[in-house]
Amino acid sequence: MEVAVLGVGNRARKYLSCLPEGVRVSCLVEPEEIRLRQAAVRYGVPEEGCFRDAASFFAVPHPEVRAAIVAAPDRLHVPLALACVERGWHVLLEKPAAIDDEGYISLMEAADKAGVHVGVCLELRLHPFFRRMRELAAHLGPISRIDHEEHIGPDRMSHTFVRGLWSQKAATGPIFLSKCCHDADFLMWLAGAGKALEVESSGSIERFRSDRAPEGAAIRCIDCPLERTCLYSAVDLYRRRGEWTGGFDVPDGLTLADVIESELREGRYGRCVYHCDNDVYDTQTVTALLEGGLRINMHLEGTSGREGRVTQIIGERGVLTARDGRLRLMLDGHVNAIEEDDFSSLNDVPLHAGADAALVHDFLESIECGREPAASLRSAYPGHHLCFLAGE
Repeated sequence: MEVAVLGVGNRARKYLSCLPEGVRVSCLVEPEEIRLRQAAVRYGVPEEGCFRDAASFFAVPHPEVRAAIVAAPDRLHVPLALACVERGWHVLLEKPAAIDDEGYISLMEAADKAGVHVGVCLELRLHPFFRRMRELAAHLGPISRIDHEEHIGPDRMSHTFVRGLWSQKAATGPIFLSKCCHDADFLMWLAGAGKALEVESSGSIERFRSDRAPEGAAIRCIDCPLERTCLYSAVDLYRRRGEWTGGFDVPDGLTLADVIESELREGRYGRCVYHCDNDVYDTQTVTALLEGGLRINMHLEGTSGREGRVTQIIGERGVLTARDGRLRLMLDGHVNAIEEDDFSSLNDVPLHAGADAALVHDFLESIECGREPAASLRSAYPGHHLCFLAGE
């Protein structure tokens, strides 16, 4: 099978690392020249299969292509995926699949008309911890309420949603859609819930704004006298710890250390988190009433010092609690000892503890077997729809 890849950023590279034997990348579309050139070498794509823009890629036929991985910026997901399905290609689409209801429905209708599969990269459905959570939740009987918190964590919040490419709604979309669409999807998939009937949402920028900057804070971390004690120090994150640098492109003749120093001195990732141009919320609470009476309460927290999820599922027979990779099921008022599971050892396992590879393999298998992917575009609609309503 030959596939095309539209957008060769960090997420696409993770999925490409999971491709099995017999699947070959024949085309790459990427506007950043360094990324395109380096990806061409890594995946063995000849010059005629490399394109700097989607228009030139779609202007010529590609009869060898059977499927596409679309991992471009969020606002391009629908137009690029539409162009693929109209050519009869199956699509593995990065989340969020769309930025609004209209675009999502138009893509669903186009995929149905073309008779192709569109899988959405909702890896939680295939993660061992979350699959076990769903198995245990089945013992609760009818579920009446789910309370869910997602703490983004200082590193992810500062890198992605304050300094980074998901910091402005106009460029990407609301943070709740960007970060929580897979949480909403998983919770609704777990409960077998229908669409959201009512949604209430409130959010704000509580911390990452100029009037909350500590006295004496500089515009850039590298110049800041408070840097050594700051939770959000870019110097500490990138130079000392060497984390969250996978998306930094390294030109020929330079090293990653060179690129980090350049970012700290003049790039977007060296800015003080209190002096950026971010406008997405750093805290948001969403309550949704779903078909069947289930109520889901979700809270996104980007200002706490921790990272991870806390979920409590309340059913007719008991309560299931999930926190930081640990599961605890209480039935009929008693703890069922065999239903206390610890998956915390998977927290730092790469590729979402194998879920990314499982997602890619399931998508490719669905093409060969003629079945829907595990996270199909249609089955993922209720979770996205909830997020669209929360954004409105």
